[in-house]
Amino acid sequence: MFEINLFFIITILLFTGFISGMLAGFLGLGGGIVVVPVIYHLFNFLDFSQNISMHMAIGTSLATIIPASLNSAISHNKMNSVDLSLLNKWWITILLGSLFGATLANFVDGSILLFLFAIFSFFVAIYMFYTKNYSTKTHNYLKSIQIFISFLIGSLSSILGIGGGTLSVPLLISCGRTIKRAVGTSSGIGFLISVPATLVFLIIGFGVENRPIYSLGYISIIPFILISIGTLISVPLSVKIMHNLNEIIIKRFFCILLLLSSLKMLNDLSF
Repeated sequence: MFEINLFFIITILLFTGFISGMLAGFLGLGGGIVVVPVIYHLFNFLDFSQNISMHMAIGTSLATIIPASLNSAISHNKMNSVDLSLLNKWWITILLGSLFGATLANFVDGSILLFLFAIFSFFVAIYMFYTKNYSTKTHNYLKSIQIFISFLIGSLSSILGIGGGTLSVPLLISCGRTIKRAVGTSSGIGFLISVPATLVFLIIGFGVENRPIYSLGYISIIPFILISIGTLISVPLSVKIMHNLNEIIIKRFFCILLLLSSLKMLNDLSF
């Protein structure tokens, strides 16, 4: 029975990595929207406390976003769909926001993080489904507060263990980017968020009791390796598929995925 269970867990993690990589390349999400729930439920199944499970899920998710988002950004840049000028303007505040958010997350109860993750995903899905066409007025307003926005993207994304796509893709679309360029740029943002945030979760998690074996701080090494293998396979494939699809299809798929994920986590939440 143990061998069967172990094989099942390995298969689930590899498949999670594959799906995570598809989302990174296809929607610029970084994959955290899938990785966090899977690892959270896996550790709950293995009888770890809810608080440990959520922090381990977020820390490990952020670690997997590093190779996935970098691979995605490189692939999208080959298609000329990464706004490098925007990344040059935002990278410092995104890094600072990521450090702030990751540090703050370690002082927040796991149940609260789970609730925030679910509610945030739900409202972003609803917002994006009904997003209006590009408005010059909206663009000018967002441009005037872009330092605050980039800091907010970094901090909220690292708190929730995601790559920033759930924030940056709708935002960039509102500012007139096509969804393909928004997704490509979001991949670069995900890399900037995940590196410092992962380091914070690694450092602060040291010394915490009852963590899974083979962990570095709040990063579980075995899920990280298996999920990363899956992303390396699927990211280039998903980028090619994405650039051959209608933008409306991509946008609707993005919204439906976020909505289903948020409803599942709200259903599982217990205080």
